[in-house]
Amino acid sequence: MRPALTVKPELTLPEAAAQALRVALAKAEVYLEYGSGGSTVLASEMPGKAIFSVESDADWAAGLGDWLSVHPGASPVTLHHADIGPVREWGYPVDYSKFAAWPAYPHSVWERPDFQQPDLVLIDGRFRAACFATVALRTQKPVTVLFDDYRDRKDYHTVRRLAQPVEMIGRMARFELSPMTLPRALAGWYAGLFFRAR
Repeated sequence: MRPALTVKPELTLPEAAAQALRVALAKAEVYLEYGSGGSTVLASEMPGKAIFSVESDADWAAGLGDWLSVHPGASPVTLHHADIGPVREWGYPVDYSKFAAWPAYPHSVWERPDFQQPDLVLIDGRFRAACFATVALRTQKPVTVLFDDYRDRKDYHTVRRLAQPVEMIGRMARFELSPMTLPRALAGWYAGLFFRAR
């Protein structure tokens, strides 16, 4: 069990990426993030936002929720726990005991009755390629995606099968997506993304 959060969670992004997130958040109305923490608090401090935050670590999500209840921001946060089984640091699964539930990490938040279509998505948690593909195929309107650690992790570049980044901000890639359908030839590739926990 994690101890209660006593210090405000801070952004761990490099400054250029952090500034890009701040600018994008200022323009966004509905924000979805995969991976919670300093970015969640930052978004909550901006007024007029609908915020959905997906987290695989139940203890971390509970601690963050407690912190936000004591230090409420200008916008409410919906913390969505995606149960992928036991996790270690950074919400990474420790085993395959619940691997059948892994596809729910990217998808389940979209199935909430209170979910709203985002105009900004930060991908900074688990199953990042699957999260990207989920956003690309489930969005019903244009959406900006900020994909952290994209530059140096070549396995993330597989998402270029769906879209190309329009800008690199240090290690972070920015994508501008519009509604699309999955080409039949990519069906097997798409299914495999949900079992890559990175």
